[in-house]
Amino acid sequence: MPKLLPKLLLDDRSVLVMAHPDDEVLWASAALAGVGRVILAYEALPGRPDITAGRQAALARYPRPVESLRLAESASYGAAAWPEPAETPEGLAVAAGPGTMPGFDPAAYRAGFATLVDRLGPALAGARTVITHAPWGEYGHEDHVQLFRAVEALRPALGFALWVPAHASARSLPLMQRHLGRLGDPTPPMPTDRDLAATLCALYRETGCWTWVDDHAWPQTEIFYPILPAPAAVAPGRSFPVTLVTLPAARARPPRGLVARARARLRLWGPLS
Repeated sequence: MPKLLPKLLLDDRSVLVMAHPDDEVLWASAALAGVGRVILAYEALPGRPDITAGRQAALARYPRPVESLRLAESASYGAAAWPEPAETPEGLAVAAGPGTMPGFDPAAYRAGFATLVDRLGPALAGARTVITHAPWGEYGHEDHVQLFRAVEALRPALGFALWVPAHASARSLPLMQRHLGRLGDPTPPMPTDRDLAATLCALYRETGCWTWVDDHAWPQTEIFYPILPAPAAVAPGRSFPVTLVTLPAARARPPRGLVARARARLRLWGPLS
């Protein structure tokens, strides 16, 4: 039987679309078992044949049907000017610099938007509900933002409802603030699937392509927001619950006081799950 939640329907016409293998379990484990299809965009990581081979091995052993677009990513992480990145039609403004990954290709990132739209259009035909990355890229990842833009670009023609997870970090909260008017009322907290998360984490670690921290602890619940067809004014006093992610120490640290200022602006309520 379909799993009914307020305005969010998880059934055979719902699709979870994520960028990299492991994103689906890190940021949407509460929906992963309920969606009809899972689509992952990227397999190859330039300069890291071990990650590429590991992703291919993991997808071959995935415990449920999964579809891969088999794209090569542009190694874009860290290429935008966080925590206040400039937005572009294809995602974020990116440039090579001291913090970018080996193999980063700005032109490949910019061209990736059209490729995603071209590949995802047929894949999402007939979908009623699509869950994908948030406009702020959860903890702040350039690929995540671009994938959201590509999925959103397809919505007018395909007519699906679009939902995003409520994960964010100090790095991405300023970008999230720009998009508050696009967020509808969130779901109630949905229990994460700890068993499935443990299974997939073990698979990704065994195949050498787990890209997050080894001691990651899943929150008890996750929340998802619908993306409105058009931005609306944010009502005074409205709260925006979010799961606040702490970035690994090796990642860029936000300016001092950013978390406190962002919390005040977003009016976060209750314990962060």
